[in-house]
Amino acid sequence: MTYQEKISELKNIIHERLTPLITENYVLLGLPYHANIGDSLIWKGVETFLKTTPYKCLYTASESSYNPNYKIPSDAMILINGGGSFGDLWRRHTEFWLRLIQQYPDNNIIILPQSIFYKDENLLKEDAEIFSKHKKITICLRDNNSLKIANQYFTHSDNILVPDMAFYIDMAKWEKYITAPVSDKILFLNRKDIEKKQNLSYSIVPDNAEIHDWPTMEKSLFSLNVFHKIMYLKKIERRILSTHFVDYLTNIAFKKIFRKKFIKEGIRFLSPYSEIYVTRLHAAILSILLQKQFVWFDNSYGKSSSFYDTWLSDTEGIRFIRE
Repeated sequence: MTYQEKISELKNIIHERLTPLITENYVLLGLPYHANIGDSLIWKGVETFLKTTPYKCLYTASESSYNPNYKIPSDAMILINGGGSFGDLWRRHTEFWLRLIQQYPDNNIIILPQSIFYKDENLLKEDAEIFSKHKKITICLRDNNSLKIANQYFTHSDNILVPDMAFYIDMAKWEKYITAPVSDKILFLNRKDIEKKQNLSYSIVPDNAEIHDWPTMEKSLFSLNVFHKIMYLKKIERRILSTHFVDYLTNIAFKKIFRKKFIKEGIRFLSPYSEIYVTRLHAAILSILLQKQFVWFDNSYGKSSSFYDTWLSDTEGIRFIRE
């Protein structure tokens, strides 16, 4: 299957499986207010999909900008942004969801496509117990391994398999940022965080490859640094003034400025390379959206290989390396 055929197939699956679930106005929470380009791609795909529904977005926030004084209407759905943060590896995200689940036991909650990973099975069972007390939760899983975990432990929720939301991005709107590849430019996009698979051999990567992580994670963006300093003021604002203007400013800045900046940066970064090796899931997905062949290495806990096996094993142009 070609890249374009695969993109169309996955977009159709997303539309068919999610559209019937969106039945009310909603809030969209857990947004990625950080410099990971992959998470911005997910967020943009989520927003693009939601615009195809007739319902209104009432409020958006990350876990850090969420206003605890905001009261989610009883007839509004709570949508939680997708990604790879379900579990104990990136714990603060899951803890935010758990607070929402406990605070709003009657609202319909949908967790958009996620990968699940827990090192601590006892913590997994504790989280599942909190989930089980809620009246209506749908968990969207973006790979078969995650679906298996959900079906084993989160037995009181509706668990469905849905592709990563980045595939719903309308790439026609980003074409002006794409440049032609240079014949001798080779990239090894090598993640440096806790998801890097340490015992994997990368010997097939050519010696003349340029080695980078996402550019937004390698270099410090002045505008983002300034904004993060401003965000520190919110603790003072909440304590002294009992207002949430900084949180409001944060929501606007990431939606209107930083998300677009990060996606443009990712497209401009990958475009010039004619040969690509990646260790990040969304570097792989963006390569597909850009119609680029690539070699893909697994991450530390098999998230990437499970995603590949679930959706992409029949797709031309991808060579997957497990070990």
